[in-house]
Amino acid sequence: MNKYRSLVNGEKAQELDSSVELIIKTKCPTKWIIEDLETGQRYRANGETEIGKMFTPINK
Repeated sequence: MNKYRSLVNGEKAQELDSSVELIIKTKCPTKWIIEDLETGQRYRANGETEIGKMFTPINK
């Protein structure tokens, strides 16, 4: 059975049966922001090898 999640922009995204790994390889991690399109939460790399602090959405 297909499950869907509602995104903040009103679109639907299909939920998978199991989780997947998302890997970003970069020499400049602080330029990246990862945004959860369901909740609006945004994550920014802290310059180390892992994703750092979470911060709230920026007003657009």
